[in-house]
Amino acid sequence: MVFSLLRHLRRSRRPPGRVRLADIAESSVLLESCPARAARFAPADARRNGATNPFLDWVSTPVGLTAHVLRDVVYDVDSRVLIKDGDLVAETCYLQPPELLAALRVDRARLIRHAGPGMAVPCSDHWPGNYYHWMMHALPVMAALSDRPEIRRRGRLSWLLPDLLPWQRQTLDLLGADGGGRQVLAAGRQYRLDRVVYCNIVAGAADFALSRLCQSVFPRMAARVPVTRRRGLRLYVDRGGAGNRAIPNEGLLAAALAAEGFCVVRPERMPVAEQIDLFRAAAMVVGPLGAGMTNIGFCRPGTLVYELVPDHHANPCFLAMAMRGHLNYWADLYPTGATGQDHVARWEAGIDVARVLRRVSGLWSCGTRPVLVSDGAA
Repeated sequence: MVFSLLRHLRRSRRPPGRVRLADIAESSVLLESCPARAARFAPADARRNGATNPFLDWVSTPVGLTAHVLRDVVYDVDSRVLIKDGDLVAETCYLQPPELLAALRVDRARLIRHAGPGMAVPCSDHWPGNYYHWMMHALPVMAALSDRPEIRRRGRLSWLLPDLLPWQRQTLDLLGADGGGRQVLAAGRQYRLDRVVYCNIVAGAADFALSRLCQSVFPRMAARVPVTRRRGLRLYVDRGGAGNRAIPNEGLLAAALAAEGFCVVRPERMPVAEQIDLFRAAAMVVGPLGAGMTNIGFCRPGTLVYELVPDHHANPCFLAMAMRGHLNYWADLYPTGATGQDHVARWEAGIDVARVLRRVSGLWSCGTRPVLVSDGAA
């Protein structure tokens, strides 16, 4: 290992290249193969009646979800990037700016050895406290690897985790798939890992794919939560002035929907079990693009989902979730006045409340609800 560390450090003096997981892995396991499927919406007249659904021609990403066993790598905590002999592992460079990647090196002053037993498993991306990223990247990795005997027989797993927030601990208790030790990552550090299992789900490989594996964490968690509500609720997921993509007049929209019988919810204020019970009881969910909409994963098949999509960040991740869960999904693109395509920019223009109310009424009315057809995919 001394010679290996010296090799890392010598190569850190040159600009980092790129290597791929398949080329450096000791072994690999295909966890799931996700096909390409087109989303089709009905009725057809919804398209003709001034529809601005940005995803009418959307096709899910075909991808293989994999677990790769690697030896002798360095893990940079802040970027969540793996480094092999001075080169960056391409699939782990998830949404990192080019200038950061160009400057990333093994830094002896920040380097420590992973102290956990067995094989280390990176479980979170560089947004560890984001609800969507945790639910769709971290939990599926832990569930998948805990359940795969061909992985478990290689040795005890050691989950590399952020300093967990209370709600994250609740999700792990509900998932019931721990199956390994936990090591809390120290910000600013790099870890030398003797053996690591890296799953490409943690870097967003399944975000736009029809993954049964990723969908499976939701019913698995829900099975541990007693049913206390009768189905039929209509929910509005209020972002509450959140910094990213804040809507200046969202309070007016929330009040207008409440007057129409909607329950206005702030999921981040609720225990996870309460969120599960609430969304499981929903007949319709309306909300702008945001982490709180991740809870549609707990909705029952057939639930109507209407997403308010900002025109500066038309992200189809919740369409993919709806297709996995057999939900009835519709979206409209709303002008925001933001300049440039930026996932954090606020809505400079307020949302058209009257337009939202008209669309919600039309979707809810008998005979005009959209029906999502996923070509037989889960």
